[in-house]
Amino acid sequence: VVIAIIALLIGILLPALGAARQSAKDMLCKSNMRQLSAATMVYAYDFKGKFPPVLSKDRYVIDPKNDKLNMIWYDVNRIGQYLPQEDYRNLAWDNEINPTIGGTVVRCPNHPEGARSYTLNHWAASAAEVGEPNFSTGTVPYYKPGTYPDSDSYQMGQAFDSAADRSSSLILYAEAWGSWGSEVDNDAGETTWFTAGSVGSSGLPGERFGGGTGINADSMSGNWDDGRDPPADMDPNRADDLKSYIPYYRHPNRRNDTFDLEGGANFAFVDGHVEDYDVQDLFNAGTGRSTYEVLWSTNDQRVETRELGPES
Repeated sequence: VVIAIIALLIGILLPALGAARQSAKDMLCKSNMRQLSAATMVYAYDFKGKFPPVLSKDRYVIDPKNDKLNMIWYDVNRIGQYLPQEDYRNLAWDNEINPTIGGTVVRCPNHPEGARSYTLNHWAASAAEVGEPNFSTGTVPYYKPGTYPDSDSYQMGQAFDSAADRSSSLILYAEAWGSWGSEVDNDAGETTWFTAGSVGSSGLPGERFGGGTGINADSMSGNWDDGRDPPADMDPNRADDLKSYIPYYRHPNRRNDTFDLEGGANFAFVDGHVEDYDVQDLFNAGTGRSTYEVLWSTNDQRVETRELGPES
């Protein structure tokens, strides 16, 4: 009888303990994003209201602080001045690209093998596009998101800063795929995975969440599908199923069918709050358009109306 009672109690308590553990991880993810956002707002205060840049993929983007390539929000020389560094393994010490931060508050506990789980909204960057260099003056023009005519994101959104309107709806940071594997293995000889520099540059607002035809794997920079052992949450054999910048498998946490548009994600907003949203609340399944509850930029609706026509 005693054994039966114990077995019954275990059967009752285990699911509750599992739910409590999952709730704690969800809360930690939100807490991490709040701390990341707070650090970014301090950065913005120091830089006249501007958020960090997302400048990469160009030999002419040279950081004046150390002569390394790229200037991106997660650099040790950018947000790394405001946050502790834990996982330095993104790049080897002799890489010509700027070293980045990982671990601590930039990692979601539900991101398997994760070292950096969040990234900046493309439209929040103070500069995101690189123009043609002027060799006579030795200068390179940098452009706000959506303002460089030769860019695929030209006029597909409106750049904003810390004083933006609708700050409680504007994404500052989103959960994102860890698509870049570390160049240096951890102590167990394992690869850890880091997010790319930003999300939201391609596609229409609803498509960025997975609506309509969604985005495609080609929009996702990284080395996750280059033949190495892939991350646990990204199967290269299912690359065609990747339709969203946002991974929805972490909340609630699951390990199968991670590309599916099921579940939810946390977002950090410009006003400083963090909130979780189910995927079904982000876009209209029938039209593929954004619901505009969560905004990539202040003109999301105008962009979709221009490209798709008025909603019927």
